[in-house]
Amino acid sequence: MNHGVLAPLGVEAAKTSGKAIHFLLETNPGPGLGLLMAYYFMGKGMLKESAPGSMIIHFLGGIHEIYFPYVLAHPIMILSVIAGGFAADLWFVITGAGLVATPSPGSIFAYLAVIPPGQHFPVLMGVVIGAVASFLVGAVILRVNPVREEKGEEETTAAVSTVPGLGTN
Repeated sequence: MNHGVLAPLGVEAAKTSGKAIHFLLETNPGPGLGLLMAYYFMGKGMLKESAPGSMIIHFLGGIHEIYFPYVLAHPIMILSVIAGGFAADLWFVITGAGLVATPSPGSIFAYLAVIPPGQHFPVLMGVVIGAVASFLVGAVILRVNPVREEKGEEETTAAVSTVPGLGTN
C-alpha cells in the first residue's frame, strides 16, 4: 500500500505544495509504539518481556512488522493500532501536516530526515498522538481482557525459576 499507492500519490502532491500527507498515513511509528508500550506496562509473560526490544527495533529501526506478532497473539489489539492510526491521521489532516518523501524505513530518524521546514511540530505531535491513543486503547483492552499465558510458557517460566542462578528459588 505504502510504496505502491501512497508514495506515487504523495510524489504528485508534493510537486505542487512541497509536502504530502500521503507519506504520513502508513509509515507513522506512533501507533505501533503505543501498542508495544501497552504490552510492556499492562501485559505479562514473554509478550511483556520482549516489548522493550521490539520498541527499539520498531521506533528507532523502522521495522513495523515487529509488532505484528503482538497483534496476532491477541487479535482484539488491532483496535489499539487502528485507534492510534486514526487519531494521528486526524491530527495530520487538521494541521495540514506532510512530508517531502516517504520515510523508509518508517523510523523516527527517517521521519526527521524528510520533514519540511516548519512542519516539525505537526508531524512529531502526530507521532505522539498516535502512540498515546494506541497505548490508551491497548492498555484498556489488556486490563479488561488480558492475554492468557500459554501452558508451555508457564512451564518454561516455572522451570527457569527453579534453576539455581536463573530465578528465584
